[in-house]
Parts: sequence; C-alpha cells; structure tokens
Amino acid sequence: MNAQGTETTADSRDIFRCPRCGGGLTDVRDFPKCASCRREFPVVNGIPRFVEPGNYCDSFGLQWNRHRKAQLDKFNGFHFSRDRLFAQTGWPQDLRGQRVLEAGSGAGRFTQILLETGAEVYSFDYSRAVDANRENNGQASNLLLFQADIYHIPLEKGSFDKVLCLGVLQHTPDPSAAFAGLAQYLKPGGQIVIDVYRKSLVSLMHWKYLLRPLFRRMDRQRLYALMEKWVDRMIVPAAVFRKMLGPLGARLLPIAEYSHLGLSAELNREWALLDTFDMYAPAFDLPQTSGSVERWFARAGLTAVSVEKGYNGLVARGKKKA
Repeated sequence: MNAQGTETTADSRDIFRCPRCGGGLTDVRDFPKCASCRREFPVVNGIPRFVEPGNYCDSFGLQWNRHRKAQLDKFNGFHFSRDRLFAQTGWPQDLRGQRVLEAGSGAGRFTQILLETGAEVYSFDYSRAVDANRENNGQASNLLLFQADIYHIPLEKGSFDKVLCLGVLQHTPDPSAAFAGLAQYLKPGGQIVIDVYRKSLVSLMHWKYLLRPLFRRMDRQRLYALMEKWVDRMIVPAAVFRKMLGPLGARLLPIAEYSHLGLSAELNREWALLDTFDMYAPAFDLPQTSGSVERWFARAGLTAVSVEKGYNGLVARGKKKA
C-alpha cells in the first residue's frame, strides 16, 4: 500500500513480514495481520504501524511535524536535499525498476528525491514523523510508507536493490546492530549508503555534547520552547560571528544558524530552531570513527566499501556480493 492507503501490486504486499515472528502478513492495505502468530497491526492515518505509540524517537516526531516543509526542496525552493542525496550515494537519477528501502525518513526530504527517480520506495520511520512524510509525499503512487523499528523491519530480507539511511544511525541505541540489520535487506549486488556523525576530539567539544546532560530529563515540549527563545535571542549575533570568523564563528554560540546558505530570514530562523532542537533533544547521539564504520561493513561481508568525510560527518557505501 502507499501512504494514501491505495492498493499496490501483489508483489509489493508480499514482501511485508511480521516483525515478531517473520510470518507473512495478510490484508496489509487495511489491517495487517500475521498469518503465523496472528498478531494484528493497526493502520492509522493511512499508515501501517508496526510499533507501539511512544518511543525514544518521540522528539523527532515533534520536530518533523512542526517543521514539515522546512527542508523539502519542493517547498523551500532550494535543491540542498537533491544535491546531498546524489553526492553521497553516487546513484543515477533514474532508478526506475529498482526497489529502494529508506530507513528513517523524517519528514521525507530524501523520500521526495527518491520518488522522483521512479524507484519503488519503501520508507519508514520509528517516530510519528511518518505522518509529516505522508502529508508531504503521500500522493506518490510509488511510495510505500509505514512506521517501524529499525531493529525489526517488517519486510522480507534480501528484497532491495538499494538501502539508504541518512541522519539516523547515531540516534539509535546500538548503531552497529542497526546497520547490520539494514545490510540484510540488500539483494545480491545491491548497494547500501549510510551516514553518521564523526567521532573526534573536536566534534565531542560541540555545544550539544557539553549541554545535553542538562536537558536529558526535560519534557520535550518545554525544551522546544526553550530552544525557541535561544534562537530568537542568538540568531543575529550568530550570523555576525559566522560572517566575521567563518565556521569557527558559527560554533561560538550554542545554536545552529544558516545565514551563509542564502536562506530568507524566516527560513533561516526555522532551520535554526529545527536543528538547535535536534542538537539537544535526541535520546541517543553516538558518533563513530571511520574505523568503526569500516568494521560494520566488513562484518556484513560487503564489498566496494568506501568511508569518507561527508555532509553529516562520515558517509559510507558498500555493495552486497552478487
């Protein structure tokens, strides 16, 4: 089914699996039920839900539903998401006939670009961000959207030509295990691309790691309100510091700020608030070294592996043996 609850091909429905026992699911379009263990899963707002309400990703559901359009190219008039996706993956812009799994969609900034390639896109998030993605991209007939746990993906392994996971793994309790699970969904010859925050002495001195302990127990709605006050008070001096001192100046205050990207004042504030909240709110933030990421790919038996600095810290690519 797609995000609007529209029936897709039998093949599309047939690759859904029960996240508890691995059995086949019946009636995925309206009310998924496992043919083996008989567990039932609700469909809410046109989206199959394979998780219980409330989890460690609740802050992402809050931020992406409040800032649903902010980072989507088709709404903001830029092409940041398109450029980042193709630069990091190296994939062609025509993926017709291929099946792509997107793990951790957020509001769908990369979902939009994947859909435009013509691929059949299976996209999920652990949080209620899937509702924002449905609002943004739900009209696409080649989108199959669902809410699921990255450790228990309700799909048949070995079913995807490509797997994409950007901006997600560092926010899981065990990034290594999350990656290992994702790699199992590749077909022989399939490609996986991930990114993750880079672990270094400099990165660990970032404001978010110094201040996050103060906010760990704060209600996320209250934290959002506090970050809004921070941004409104600091965004102008942050822009001045950036202009005077470049990237170093941008790190002097404990907020995100993007005046150098040519955004309007309104959009700059929205991105600043979105990313400042994103700095302090996640339950987990586990950056990785290039060596640790290389070991993930080696343990998964992947070939043609590359790990390099990228937009989000480290970007890594690999291929399953044919």
